[in-house]
Amino acid sequence: MSRNPLDIGCLRSFDAVARHRNLSRAAEALGTTQPALSYRIRQMEEQLGVALFRRRPRGLEVTPEGEVLQTAVRQGLERIDEAVQSIARRAGTPTVRLATDFAFAAFRLMPHVADFRRAHAGVDIHIVATQSLDPEIADDVDLAVLFGDRDDFAESFAGGMSLLIPERATAVCAPGFLKRYGPFERVEQLLDVPLVHLDSDSDSGGRWFTWESWFDQAGVRRHPTASALSFNTYTLVMQAVLAEQGVALGWMGLVDDLLASGAVVRACDCTLGSPRGYWLLRRKGQQRAEVDLVAEWLNLPRDRAA
Repeated sequence: MSRNPLDIGCLRSFDAVARHRNLSRAAEALGTTQPALSYRIRQMEEQLGVALFRRRPRGLEVTPEGEVLQTAVRQGLERIDEAVQSIARRAGTPTVRLATDFAFAAFRLMPHVADFRRAHAGVDIHIVATQSLDPEIADDVDLAVLFGDRDDFAESFAGGMSLLIPERATAVCAPGFLKRYGPFERVEQLLDVPLVHLDSDSDSGGRWFTWESWFDQAGVRRHPTASALSFNTYTLVMQAVLAEQGVALGWMGLVDDLLASGAVVRACDCTLGSPRGYWLLRRKGQQRAEVDLVAEWLNLPRDRAA
């Protein structure tokens, strides 16, 4: 849900360095030069504001922040590579191009898209994960699932729109964190434990709940007193939660599977909503049967979406 994600080319470079723990071997594996690879890593560290590696006599050591990022990047790249291989194998299969943000793609689509493919073997879904839907992207996709208000997308998609998932956010944490710091019988008790924040820029600050706006709607005016962590992607936010680093806002529709599996739990009994949400958007003129099929699947409750 952040508008400033790291470039995917940098992420693949980072993954190679993290796996090889050596710039020269990573550069050779990627078919690039060591200075070019070193420059990309420095760019990432400057953008994140943290060191991802430490130089050691026998090579590189991944920092704790780098380990969090490596876990998320490896999972994402493996899924992307699998998708690319699948597309190459089935180039003649009808494909529906679906644009959405990284959070929805990772937490809502990827765990269930295999169910769709098993049920509809004759149709492929090509997921275009993007935080900023530029006009050229909007013109090249059949459907989009984007977060915001109804008025945010009226001009970009004239083929119709429907509210797919209304915004409902609750506080979530790992079971071990709750055992160590909880229970939290009142919302204001969360102010005294580490909170994990999803960074937002000036354009997106009002588009979804922040901890500040969530506490404000809950009627809590006191400011947090404990240390906090901030990340610019929701994947890293949830990785920090799973690592028992703090409490984060969990959006219903994104964290449902994590809650159902017990990987995360509700920190307290408070779920707040807004008129915002994820909207299913359709480009004008898309009348293909496979587009209708994907749109209907997206609208199904998750327990019926196989």
